[in-house]
Amino acid sequence: MKFFYWIIPVVICFGVFSCGEETPTSKQGADNGRSDVAQRDYKVYTVAEVKKAVWPKPGPEEIQAFDPVLTRDNYMAVLDMSGSMKESNCSGKYGSKAEAAREALAVWLNSVPRNANVGLVVFSSNRVQLKVPLGVDNRDRFIQAVQTTRPDGKTPLKDALAMAYNELERRARHQQGYGEYRIVVITDGMHSSGQNPGPVVEAILNNPANPVLIYTIGFCIDESALHQPGRTMYQSASNPDELSRGLSQVLAESSQFDTIQEFQNNAD
Repeated sequence: MKFFYWIIPVVICFGVFSCGEETPTSKQGADNGRSDVAQRDYKVYTVAEVKKAVWPKPGPEEIQAFDPVLTRDNYMAVLDMSGSMKESNCSGKYGSKAEAAREALAVWLNSVPRNANVGLVVFSSNRVQLKVPLGVDNRDRFIQAVQTTRPDGKTPLKDALAMAYNELERRARHQQGYGEYRIVVITDGMHSSGQNPGPVVEAILNNPANPVLIYTIGFCIDESALHQPGRTMYQSASNPDELSRGLSQVLAESSQFDTIQEFQNNAD
């Protein structure tokens, strides 16, 4: 089986969106008065570090077929449906933050290109579940999963982020590592005890071959453990409109990045 090294610039952005090249640049988030300015300081890896880096890692399953579109985009949504999402603060015309998030995700999903893979991880009732595996023809299943999940329980951000990343890596094996990979987190609270997502973020972003970008929208909160300036991109949203604009920014970033990717075959 062939594995490819990705020589890509690793972006050091604000909050929960990362990207990369060698010259620092800056980008404004949604113009809503609460956006963070993304100051990107790009880490430079040595040739030796890049040569040793591998992504995706070999998996337990045998790949029976590769994706016919190896450069397909992949969006993995992570939705916080913890108990605090029942609350009405910041929900505007909606009865709860959960209702506002459902509507915003439905609108965002309709904007995602039809040939892109989408997937959904939800945490509710103290459980983290892969509700919708990454795929193209799963929009109805995605909406149904969002609409039928009820807010309850705590905030296991670490487990949710790890599950989303594992799903992206699984999909990448079918694309031989090509394509674009994004995790989009919507959360309204601090992580539960023992659920600091920091180690997962470190594991993702410290691999120079890793192409995964992490986006977080903090709904009705100003800070999150996923807000790591210089490593991720973060958007604070105080109402449903700002939440929707934050999700739209994910697609805007996708179309604006001109990431240079060079592939080297590791096979003999």
